[in-house]
Amino acid sequence: MKLAIIGDATGIADRAADAGLEVLCFATSEGEGEALEGRGHRLLEAWTDFSEALEAPRIYLLDLPLGERLDAVIDEGSAVMEPGDVLVDPGGSWWCDTLRRYRRLRHRALYFVDVALFGEGEAALLLASGDPSGVDIALPALRKLIAPGRAQAFGSAGAAHYARMVGDGVATALAQAHSEAVQLMEAWPGEADLEVVRSLWPFEDMPPAPRDSWLLDDAVRLEAAVPLLAQAVMLRLAERLDAHSSEPPAPRVGGFGLPEDIR
Repeated sequence: MKLAIIGDATGIADRAADAGLEVLCFATSEGEGEALEGRGHRLLEAWTDFSEALEAPRIYLLDLPLGERLDAVIDEGSAVMEPGDVLVDPGGSWWCDTLRRYRRLRHRALYFVDVALFGEGEAALLLASGDPSGVDIALPALRKLIAPGRAQAFGSAGAAHYARMVGDGVATALAQAHSEAVQLMEAWPGEADLEVVRSLWPFEDMPPAPRDSWLLDDAVRLEAAVPLLAQAVMLRLAERLDAHSSEPPAPRVGGFGLPEDIR
């Protein structure tokens, strides 16, 4: 099975090749091209080369950073793609940006599938959302990237990326709860093995959650009451401010907005 990989932000090309997929890569910068070729991947020089190298419908997996660059690459590539081709975004973009991209490509008879990965190893779960026809085309390739039976269709366009944002909020809340649990155990007046305590609630090992701040205004706009998640996110932001280590949120491109077909 052949698969187009666009970009090299996270090294998906390596995982796809290791999974037995035949990978054809397209670099969006000179540095990406050198890195991909250095790892033994085949590069195509132009978007139009994919028309001959891949059988329709083609699957383009976008290994690109969040933000405006993603839109620029999508616009450039989709201009020469053929109806029925599928673009897959596993990067966890803001779901409103995903919905806009989905609608823009749908008008060109192209499918846009958003993907989110939850967990690690054999227990990891991959969710794919979008038009059912596009998801059906993408799933056979996506299933090669994960343990058997752990990739599935999830919902309408944007659902997987929305779940990824919520998941980052949950990760922040869990990290906060683990931290408080350790502090409470440390306050116990008797003796206890604190190394065991920290292994029970390893908040320091929780994965980063760059999308958690998105859910604050999204919850207000969608009228969802999430006081525990919101408080955990605000506490994390406050801790970073106190430590002078605050960071800008993960990039979003457009403003809040829902297409009429999913209201």
